[in-house]
Amino acid sequence: MKHEIQPLSKLLESVDSKKFRYTQVVTDSRKVEKGCLFVAIQGESFDGHDFIPQTIAQGAKGVLCRESYAFDLKNIPEQAEPVSFYTAPDTTDGYRALGAAWRKTFNIPVIAVAGSVGKTTTKEILSAILQGRWTSVLKTQGSQNGFVGIPMTLLELKKNHGAAVIEVGIDEIGAMQKHMDLIQADAAVITAIGPEHLEKLIDIPTVAREEGFALETVSRTGGLVAIRMDDPWIAPLEPKLNSPKKTLYSLTDSNLHAPSSSNHWIQGRLSEDGSELNCFGANLASEASPLRLKLPLLGRHNAINLLGAVAIAYGLGLNAEEIHKGLLTFRGADGRSELKQLPSGSPVVCDYYNANPSSVEAGLDLLTQISSRTSPSRPRWACLGDMLELGTNEEQFHRDLSKKISALKIENILLYGKRMKWLEDELKKQGYSGTLVHFNSHRELATSLKSRIQPGDAILIKGSRGMKMEEVWKALQ
Repeated sequence: MKHEIQPLSKLLESVDSKKFRYTQVVTDSRKVEKGCLFVAIQGESFDGHDFIPQTIAQGAKGVLCRESYAFDLKNIPEQAEPVSFYTAPDTTDGYRALGAAWRKTFNIPVIAVAGSVGKTTTKEILSAILQGRWTSVLKTQGSQNGFVGIPMTLLELKKNHGAAVIEVGIDEIGAMQKHMDLIQADAAVITAIGPEHLEKLIDIPTVAREEGFALETVSRTGGLVAIRMDDPWIAPLEPKLNSPKKTLYSLTDSNLHAPSSSNHWIQGRLSEDGSELNCFGANLASEASPLRLKLPLLGRHNAINLLGAVAIAYGLGLNAEEIHKGLLTFRGADGRSELKQLPSGSPVVCDYYNANPSSVEAGLDLLTQISSRTSPSRPRWACLGDMLELGTNEEQFHRDLSKKISALKIENILLYGKRMKWLEDELKKQGYSGTLVHFNSHRELATSLKSRIQPGDAILIKGSRGMKMEEVWKALQ
């Protein structure tokens, strides 16, 4: 039977959450099921077009592909039923257009979570909190926060979802505006601004400008924007954001009470032992007492992530009871501020999903906090892998970590990766007197650490995703 070939516009016209003809939309040929639409995306090391015959044999009812492929169907097996081919010059752009069209069919709160660090943690905390009101909340899986991951998440929207939390990551100029145009968010929060993907984002002022589009886009449509006033790069955006749904938040007193068009603000204060966040502010005026929340993840940086999530939740109308109820459902993501323990009793902070200067410094703070709570007399061990994608100034960023190490007086530093040789050199120049060793493999580092630590010593394992520092934890066990 003859296959149908139509332009992408015909597919977009058919998008309706009630009568869409395909059971699901997939880009992974291994997930194809009968009745689905397969989108053939070309990646760096694969081309989805190579798998089209296989997906049709598995029961795909529709295919989004390049025009050149659709008009040369010699490799497509004869089918009992015809397959609809939709064509686009670029299938990734077509996939994103499909995600945008699908999102428009849902009238639920859609929240964008952006920032240089803390996006995934904040996304996980916020989606948990929102379950205090809505039973089913869609969220970005893992860190699928780019040009393919965002439409993938949006196309998972179903009529049972009460809200959606979309993580937004950028690694080049112009990406944020494209993502926000796709998401059509009703609310947004930027977690923090710092060095990230500087090969293309160049410098921190450029990062701040590009990340700032997340708040600016939502503000222009009158949506909810949560503005972190203790971040020196985010706070200057506040006067430019004129949305009536604007909430300021801070973990310090900085700028919250300065003249502002906003009368919505939340002040967070950490308890003395760092385990509880107390929230005060105009948004909480209807509550009988300050909102007290147990931190789901330890560390000041995670308290800020929680506070940003609370600011969004209150802006969406959730009350204290709903926030408490939802937060109980939180489950931390693997390799993100995870606190584990060796049989000897030594606490280990496993925070190896990503790394940049801000997050490494936060990890060293958390190591110190954990040590002071468990065995304050015992030494600390920081096992650090390279920070990747930091651009032309990567050497200086690695050397500058020495300042934080010296300020906290971290006793032992074990390093892995060619870039961490810069930190080793800098610490030696400064006369660092603790244990300082650079290793050529994860196993060597773990073996050395095993032979040196004593029960109660606190350990941090931290590095960029590409450094695979989880291998140190595996070997350490």
